Formats: sequence, C-alpha cells, structure tokens
Amino acid sequence: MMLRIAILASILAVSLWCYGGGQQSKSSRLVTMHFEEESNSNPKMVTPVKLGSEHRQYFFSKMPTFTASDIQWFYPFTAEDGVTYGAAFRFKDYAARELEEQTLVNHGKLLGIRCSDAPLSVVLVDRPITDGVVVVWNGLQQRHLKEFQKQFPHVDDLGGATAGPEFEVPYR
Repeated sequence: MMLRIAILASILAVSLWCYGGGQQSKSSRLVTMHFEEESNSNPKMVTPVKLGSEHRQYFFSKMPTFTASDIQWFYPFTAEDGVTYGAAFRFKDYAARELEEQTLVNHGKLLGIRCSDAPLSVVLVDRPITDGVVVVWNGLQQRHLKEFQKQFPHVDDLGGATAGPEFEVPYR
C-alpha cells in the first residue's frame, strides 16, 4: 500500500513538473517568431492566418521557433507610415546561428513575428539572415516599445552605438 502511494505521489509530482515546465512566461511571449508551415500540416500544430488584400490563407507553426529569451537587444524607430513604430531585434549569438540555419531551410517561406498584441508582422525569407537581426517594419505602438524597454536593452545602452530615434512621437 505504501509503495502505491509513493508511486502515485511521484507520478503526480512529475506530471505537475512537466505541466509547469511547458508553460511560457509572459515575458517570453512578448515577442514570438513562427515559420510558415504547409497547409497539409497537422491542424493541431498550425494556426491559419489570412494575409494581404486578397486575404490569402497561410499556416504558421503554433510553436514559436524563437521567443523573447533569444533577443539580445532592440532598436525602435518611427515607421515609414509616420503613425506607428517599428523595431529591429538582434538575437543572442546562439539564436543568431539558429536563425541563419532556419532561414536557409525555410527559404521562400514566411516568418511571422508576433509582438505582444500588435498585428502579426510577416517577412519573406528570401535569403539567409546572417547578421542575427529581424525587423518589424511597422504596426507597433509606443506601449509596445515601453514593454520592450522593460525586457531588452536598447542598442544605445550597450555603448558604441550611435543615438537613434528612440521614442519620438510619430508625425500625424
């Protein structure tokens, strides 16, 4: 009887540990990046997304390939539309190497970048990303930049970089 209780307690402890281990912290979900998948992929593993003026259907992996924990620094800027912001994210060295490998393997596919609750930003992988930098060109609000500032160092804080537009109010 005691052995059964010990085994049951062990199973319960391991299952709770596994459940907690699989959870992402809120900060790691601040920025997630997902590669495009095939339309015939397992429906449990992909999320359908309609993009473009024609609302064409694409599928992205539910599991992020990269998260906020892979980002070394960020650089915000006023977007070309003059209303929203963009940001460049530099990956940590290990993640930059992985990004280069993933962009070689996923040539011709889309990379979806989710920043908090901002609209999904998508870039076409037309060449390997060798510098470890991914850019969200627009669609961010000042509150997103403030969230990033809490999570990541600004490139200017690292020294040796030139001053940038930082958090200017965009033209309206």
